[in-house]
Amino acid sequence: MIAPSDKTGRRKASLCTIKFWDGLQAEVDLQEIARRAIPVKGIACEQPTRFVEIFADTDKWLTSYQQKWQNAAHLDIGRRPWADIESRFFPRLDGRPVHLLEGASQPPFAWREASVDHLCASFTYNTNAFFRILSILQSKRSFESQVVEPLLDQACLVLSQLYRARNSFLLRNLNNNFNMYLISKVVEYLVGRGVYDSNRQEPELTGHSLSVALSLVEGSRSVPVAEKMALAIGRGVAFLESRIFVNDAEKRICQYAEDVSYSYFQRPLAIDHRDKLIRSIAAASGRGSFILAAILDDTAESVDDLAWMMELMQLYPYFRVHLLVNSAQISVNFSSDMLSQVLRHPSFQWLRDNLGSRFLVTEIYCPFISFQTNYLPEAAERVIAEGDAVYIKGANFFETCQIQGKDTYHAFVVYGPVSRAYTGLQDFDPVFVHLPVGVTGYQHRPPPGRVTTLLDVIGRAAANDRRDKPVQTLEVI
Repeated sequence: MIAPSDKTGRRKASLCTIKFWDGLQAEVDLQEIARRAIPVKGIACEQPTRFVEIFADTDKWLTSYQQKWQNAAHLDIGRRPWADIESRFFPRLDGRPVHLLEGASQPPFAWREASVDHLCASFTYNTNAFFRILSILQSKRSFESQVVEPLLDQACLVLSQLYRARNSFLLRNLNNNFNMYLISKVVEYLVGRGVYDSNRQEPELTGHSLSVALSLVEGSRSVPVAEKMALAIGRGVAFLESRIFVNDAEKRICQYAEDVSYSYFQRPLAIDHRDKLIRSIAAASGRGSFILAAILDDTAESVDDLAWMMELMQLYPYFRVHLLVNSAQISVNFSSDMLSQVLRHPSFQWLRDNLGSRFLVTEIYCPFISFQTNYLPEAAERVIAEGDAVYIKGANFFETCQIQGKDTYHAFVVYGPVSRAYTGLQDFDPVFVHLPVGVTGYQHRPPPGRVTTLLDVIGRAAANDRRDKPVQTLEVI
């Protein structure tokens, strides 16, 4: 409920009391929450606390809709049998339903271990994610602009009820990755799969960003391979999709992407182990084989990742890349459809010509925005097991996909409160880090314990020492 005025007459309308679950209730400041709201791919709603407000008084909002509309039965989700909720909203992997278990761990943490501040920040993410998806749909003329706000409220209401069902079972036991999946399923539920398919998210927008990225790749052909690796990291925070969404001119989009990406050119990385990967490949000349299992992130940056991988394969004839690619189009992530377009581009003819020999591809299905260690399909586990090392791109993937059994390289730009908390770094710090067998990039401890950050794991001095060391490509011996 919204708190009343205090004795001085100053209104306290920005204060709101929220019961998250039995044992966790807090008074929160909506203005402060709005100030710290998390945008999604550069897009933010004018009312980022909308989900917070609806979650705080779910029953009131549901009653209001039921009184206004005769066809509001589909919004009354919370009282449905749990089996129906699982069937309609939960994912399936390898043909089997995914079940959340009470008290089970989730990388990097389950929300029952989160602070109130984190929960409220995540609720602003919900608002902005719903707003972004609905705005994209409206821009495609899927519905009129005046429908966006009511649909936003309905999406917040449905997800709030899912959170509260079974004594807040979902809210307590999910993680950020599972939550992002639920956001897409709620939109699909409300507008129908013909308008929005949670397995085919944003194909036009993603395809457009891919076209822009492909138009830029030839310009970096002469860039040294180590700098191509840095450009691929920088491309991840260019947020091409948001520039395309607001109908920015093509030339300005390209120039913006170049400016952001090249800001990482010859820039010291916060953690820089590019040379370790290159040296490991070069050192494998004696045995004549090195296989890198690769998991990529957003589509635009994946073009640059494939460019430096292709150059290393051309330089080291025994080096192979085995790409794990999602058959589903999740958000703006790289997918098998996007890979097909890349392979048709002249800049990647070598990859096309060597498909199945030097460049291996295994298609898997993953409904989540980032691959998650405890939800990896069997095919993905086999590819990782057969590789000499694993390359994993993206900050979300760093949080959800730690591979202890292999030498692993993570590349990403730090962005957002969770990324800062688990790396020990600052927003926009670029990272290319090697984690040897048996080592994970962080260790989560529930409050009041302290997270062991990535900087703690590798040592702050080691990270700083790397900042001024040049990265070289070694010739085949």
